Amino acid sequence: MQQRRVFGLFFVFIFLFQVHLSAAPKYALGLFHFNLQYVAGDYRIESRIIRESLYPALKFFEQNPQYKSDIEIQGYAIESLAEEHPEVLALLKKLVDRGQIELVVAHYSDQFFIAYPALDLQRSVQISDGILKKHHIKRSRVFFGQEIQWSPGLAYALNGLYDVLVTSGDPHGYYRDETQPLVRVNYDGKSMLALIGGGKKNLGFLEWTWAFFDDGEVFNSLDYNSDFYRVPEQEKKNIDRYRQLEKDGYQFVTISEFVNILKNHTEYRVPDYPFVPEGTWNMQVGGPFLWMGKQRSGVEKDGPTRATCYQTRGLVLLAERLVDYLEKLGIDVTALRQKVEKAWRHVLLAEVSDSSGWTPWLVEVQYTDNEVANARMVLRQIFSEVKKYLPTPDKPYLVQTRTGEVRTIKGVHSEDYPPATLTLLRSVRAKKYSVQYQQINDGLYRLDIRARRPQDGAVEITFYTADDGLKYSAGCGEEAIVDLPKDLKHDPILSLSNGFLYLGNGYSIIKDCSVEHLAATWRRDRRYVVFREELNEKMPGMKMRFYVVKGTPQQGHALANRLNTWPSYVVQVKEGRLVPKKVLPGMVVQE
Repeated sequence: MQQRRVFGLFFVFIFLFQVHLSAAPKYALGLFHFNLQYVAGDYRIESRIIRESLYPALKFFEQNPQYKSDIEIQGYAIESLAEEHPEVLALLKKLVDRGQIELVVAHYSDQFFIAYPALDLQRSVQISDGILKKHHIKRSRVFFGQEIQWSPGLAYALNGLYDVLVTSGDPHGYYRDETQPLVRVNYDGKSMLALIGGGKKNLGFLEWTWAFFDDGEVFNSLDYNSDFYRVPEQEKKNIDRYRQLEKDGYQFVTISEFVNILKNHTEYRVPDYPFVPEGTWNMQVGGPFLWMGKQRSGVEKDGPTRATCYQTRGLVLLAERLVDYLEKLGIDVTALRQKVEKAWRHVLLAEVSDSSGWTPWLVEVQYTDNEVANARMVLRQIFSEVKKYLPTPDKPYLVQTRTGEVRTIKGVHSEDYPPATLTLLRSVRAKKYSVQYQQINDGLYRLDIRARRPQDGAVEITFYTADDGLKYSAGCGEEAIVDLPKDLKHDPILSLSNGFLYLGNGYSIIKDCSVEHLAATWRRDRRYVVFREELNEKMPGMKMRFYVVKGTPQQGHALANRLNTWPSYVVQVKEGRLVPKKVLPGMVVQE
C-alpha cells in the first residue's frame, strides 16, 4: 500500500512538472517616462524629479537585479544629470551597461513633435546622440515619445535611427478595434516595427503585461499632488506590483528583448498595421487638438505658441544653409556650426509640449516665448558673422532651404492681388470676423480670416469637404500624400505639420503654420473640416492665413512644403544688418 502511494505521488509530480514545462511563458515589461520639463521653466521641480523620483527608482533596480525595465528620458536631461547630478548619471550608466535598464532617448526636448516636420525631430535625435556619445552612455533602438505621441509618419521620419516605435493603446483604441501587440507600420515606402501598448496580452503561446507603464514620476510620487516629493505609499504600491508579478512567474525583459522574442517566434506573424492617424494618450480629451487649439488653463495661446516655433525653425534652417554656403567658399565655419546647433536647441526646447497642452501654467507658456527669444538672439549673432563673408554684400541673396542653393538676385517684390470669391468656406463662428480672398493666379488664392472671441471663447473656421474623402500628410511625414480612411471609429484629429489638406473636391487648403498653427478635425458625416481655437480672455482675437490651390493634390502638397517645411528666404544687408525675408506664394523674384 505504501509503495503504491509513493508511485502515485511520483506520477502526480511528473504530471505537474510536464504541465509546468508546457505552460506558456509570461513576460513583464516596464517603461518609465521621465520628463524634466514636466513643469517647463520651473528648474526647482527639475531637480526635485531627479532627487525624489529618478534616483530612487534607479536605486530600486540596482537593489533588485532580477527586474528589468526601459527608462525613457530626454537628451536635455542627460545633459542636466552630467552637469548637476553626476552620481545619478553614473548609476543610470551602470544599470544600462549591465543590461538591466534599456535607455530610451527619443528627443532632446519633450517636444510636441507631431506638429512639426520630420527634420525637427531628426535634429533633436542628432543632438541627443551627440550628448550620449560625449558621456559614454548608449541608447537603445526603441522610440517612445512625450505624451505618447503617435504618427504613422514616424516610420518615415525615424527610419534607420530606431527599430521599434512604442505607443500606448490610446490612439489605436480611439480609431480601431483590438490589435496584435507587435505590428509593421508602413508609410511612404518605409516601414518600422511598432509595439502597441494596448495590444492583445494573451497570445496563447505566451502572455505579457506591463509591470509599469506611466510617467516615471508617479512610480514614487504623486506629481503635482505631492509637489513631486517622494510618497512612500505610492512607491510601495508600485514595488508590490513587481513582487507580485515575480511570484506569478513573470520573467522581466526589456522592450527590445520582448520584440525579438515575438518577431522570431514560430507562432507569431507580424501583421501590417492599418492606418491610424496621429494621436496622443487620452484621445478622449482631444488628441492633437489639446495642444493645438484647446483651452484648459485660461492662459494658453496655442495658435501663436506653435506658430512662433514654426517661424523660428525656418530661420534656423536659413542660418544652417548660409553656414553651408560659407563653408563651400572655404571659410572656417566651426564656431558658426556650434551656434547653429545652439539655435536648434533653443527651438527644440521652445517646441516643448507643456507650453500649450493639458493645463499649462503661465511659466510654461512663457517658456516657449523665452526659448524663441534665446534662439533669435543666437540667430542675430550668426547673421552678423555671415554678413562679413558674403562675396557681394550689397546684393540680395535667395536661399532655398530644401536644396541649400544660395544665389544673388536683383530683388523680390509683392504685388497687389484682386479680391476673389470662393465657396469653400462653410462658416466662421466668432463674435465678429472678416474674410478676405485674393487671387494670386488662375489656380492660387490667399485667404485671410480675422475673428474676435465669442462669449464662450471658441472660434471655429470650417471648410466643405467632398464625399471622396481627404488627403493629407501625417505628422512628421510631410513628404508623402496619404488618404484618410473612412472606417475610423471617430472623426480624425490632424496636426497638419506641413499645413496641407486636400479637400477631395479639386481644392487643397494650406494652413500657413507661421501665422497660427492649429489642429483640424474632419467631421466626416457632416462633410466639413474644422479649425477650432479656444481663446483666453486676454487674447480676444485670432488670425489665420490659408492658401487655396485649385488643381491636383500634388500641386497643393508641393506648395505646402515650399511654404512651411522648406521655406525660401531673401537676405540682404540693410543698415548694417543682414535682414531675412520669407518668400511667400505670389512673390516675384527678379533674377
